Amino acid sequence: MALGLGLLIWSGWDLDRIFGLLPSMHPGWFFLAMSLLPLAGFPIAIFYLYAGSTYGFWAGWGLCLLALSVNFSASYLIGRTLLRQPLTDCLTRRGHALPELATINQFRFTFLLRTVPGPPFPVQNYLLAVIGVRFRIYWTISLLAQGTLAAGMVSIGHYTTVSRTRIYVIVTLVLLGILLLLRRWFQHQKSRKLAPGAD
Repeated sequence: MALGLGLLIWSGWDLDRIFGLLPSMHPGWFFLAMSLLPLAGFPIAIFYLYAGSTYGFWAGWGLCLLALSVNFSASYLIGRTLLRQPLTDCLTRRGHALPELATINQFRFTFLLRTVPGPPFPVQNYLLAVIGVRFRIYWTISLLAQGTLAAGMVSIGHYTTVSRTRIYVIVTLVLLGILLLLRRWFQHQKSRKLAPGAD
């Protein structure tokens, strides 16, 4: 977070100046930077805006989704292998323990954490991994939620290159599609919870 904040302060909170530092950034380097820098707290929103202004809506959004997929996976691995045990030991010494969530509650907690403003992006990633949310629940809901946010912010970055009507249509279709996927996922989890032998 300090890196991202320092860059914003140095630029005078001018995103155009930040984007101007990398006017011809190759998509491969952008993908690598977006996959790794947020692990250390670099603001994810800057990547969304830059992607839209540099690569256009569809290419920019696609790059963001690919980078998010890698970032989520790496964050989960770090949370489970490097952070969980030290935190567990720290809580145990104080007479506490990490919460154990049933599958349906893992879904609900992840959905709320990802959709309600609160902890910064990397903190969300590590927290979900540390408390033991299953990877498929963590990854799927995280990608759907952040993918929705990315679509909106990428479209803002791309706003000057396409008509307003087209932007509205694209964003509306993307949001509707993601909401439908979330609804199907929730129904699936609910049916599993009600089935005999489910968690």
